Amino acid sequence: MSFKKHGNAFSVADEKDEEDFFTAVECVQELLEEFNSVGLREAPALGGALTQMLTHLIINSPDTQTAMGLLSMCLSNAAIKAEPTVFEISPSKKFH
Repeated sequence: MSFKKHGNAFSVADEKDEEDFFTAVECVQELLEEFNSVGLREAPALGGALTQMLTHLIINSPDTQTAMGLLSMCLSNAAIKAEPTVFEISPSKKFH
């Protein structure tokens, strides 16, 4: 999978990669909803899912640096996605 860096964020370099990326996002969201619907507790379920995904990443990466680079990019993307948008009208007024 190839990515291009734009400022502090990464964008997918090609249309098929972009489509696969967002399809995977949707699949994982559905899986998380399924965890909830079958009564799994959030922390252990997320821990198990993340452990399996990280194991797969490390095993299938050509080297540790590549695995850590992808992991770092994913953490950055998640932090950007999770950060609330703040609109500043004036220095004393902010809207979330």
